[in-house]
Amino acid sequence: MRKWICGLCVLLVFNAQAAGGLRERVSLEGLRKAGIPVEIFQEAGVEKEEIVLYLSFWKDLVYFPAAGNYREAGSRFFFENSWLEERNFGGNRVHEGCDIFGEKSVSGFYPVVSMTAGVVEKIGWLPLGGWRIGIRSPGGGYFYYAHLSSYAADFQEGDSVEAGEMLGFLGDTGYGEKGTTGQFPPHLHMGIYVRTEKREEYPLNPYPVLEFLQDKQKNFFY
Repeated sequence: MRKWICGLCVLLVFNAQAAGGLRERVSLEGLRKAGIPVEIFQEAGVEKEEIVLYLSFWKDLVYFPAAGNYREAGSRFFFENSWLEERNFGGNRVHEGCDIFGEKSVSGFYPVVSMTAGVVEKIGWLPLGGWRIGIRSPGGGYFYYAHLSSYAADFQEGDSVEAGEMLGFLGDTGYGEKGTTGQFPPHLHMGIYVRTEKREEYPLNPYPVLEFLQDKQKNFFY
């Protein structure tokens, strides 16, 4: 475990140092060869210089983060490109993520699963995000799952998780002191961040990633 974490730290340092150079060197064709669906990103308004930053964790992506409930034959989820839209709770700010809604507007109904393997880096309550969990993938991407109604296990910082492992349930927690619910419809706020030379957590638009993973939805039938 310790060796794995040391290796991850080295990789993160490399990613931070190499990011600037990669932005200049990688062509759109190179991105396509790396498996990046360039057209999806372009339709979402993501420039090439930003698309390059997704390369570090692209191979880590396995599952769509919201999963089907075992009581339904199938579940559909809805999301829009709300990147950098204005928000005002807690002061004027912009939306650094993408919100995912289920067909049923019920807190605690839909499982939330890890999009990647990785390590739990943050866990617990945030006034904006409610019950949240942050997973650092092997490639260095930080995946932020917020507004959970509850956790699926007693996760601790440093715990390893597998891609597709249940993290908790889609909910409506947040926008207040610990335990606040009901301030907005139940949904999963999904955020993705990477480390760069200039920023510890550089936000990336999750929308094209979710578009890419739509057909990789996990469903629980048991």
